[in-house]
Amino acid sequence: MSDGTLTSDRNPSEAFGEVYDRGFQHYEGARLGRKHAFRALTTYSMKRALGSKKSWTAKVVPVLLYVAVSLVVVIPLGIRSFLADAEVLEYWDYFGIIFAILGVFVATVAPEMLCNDRRENVLTIYFSRAITRPDYLLAKLLATALLTLTVTLLPMVIYWLGRQLLGDSPISAMRDNIGDLWRIIIMSVLTAFYLGAIGLAVSSFTGRKAVAVAIIVVGFIVVSSLAGAMAQVINDEAILPFLTFVSPAQLIAEFSNGIFGQDVPGEEFGEALSVWSYAGGMIVSVLI
Repeated sequence: MSDGTLTSDRNPSEAFGEVYDRGFQHYEGARLGRKHAFRALTTYSMKRALGSKKSWTAKVVPVLLYVAVSLVVVIPLGIRSFLADAEVLEYWDYFGIIFAILGVFVATVAPEMLCNDRRENVLTIYFSRAITRPDYLLAKLLATALLTLTVTLLPMVIYWLGRQLLGDSPISAMRDNIGDLWRIIIMSVLTAFYLGAIGLAVSSFTGRKAVAVAIIVVGFIVVSSLAGAMAQVINDEAILPFLTFVSPAQLIAEFSNGIFGQDVPGEEFGEALSVWSYAGGMIVSVLI
């Protein structure tokens, strides 16, 4: 047009883009960097796994598992407080008793760490910032292990302390049994990272939490049964002890017995290996 007015052939009914000023501003605060991002991701993952900021139904399973594992240590202490001669729960038996609870706990926590991120396609957003892929994996493993320690380490430390306080001389008992406390710490930490790594490995293959939970729970049962069946078929004493590494439950039990000096010969899996062999197997599983 001669008057300089711009015209358009666009049909007014057609969709077109518009820009709105929402007042976005550049971030002017401190750049906290990679370490802070790592800590934030670890903390966030732990809170999410426990159902933080979710409905109460998301918190039911963790609460029930914590109650169950608490009863395992509280009941023996209660009996011991009234009956001084009563048999107590031994430290090396604890991990075998709670393995079912521990397995369900890991199956509940681990999928929350990875499945949502995969399903919601937010991994690209994570990696576009300071955090790296190894940071992401390590943060998730650390978060899973720290939560698992609340089932392995915390109850056992309370149980160890309770046993010493029920003694005739608590201070002397603590000093004499400090070695058991260190064994509990080593056992609990290694078990937490070992099972946490297994749970995360399974969860990394699917974006559906229900599927990951089912695979982890059923997987623990199947591999334990498989190891037991193989032990019945194989009669070679040189091979039998190594079937322990097939079953997480048996591996944890053997390591627990070994670290507390309770090697029992003639069991289903033959003569026990050295405690460091079991520890090495668990560490290798975490690293790979």
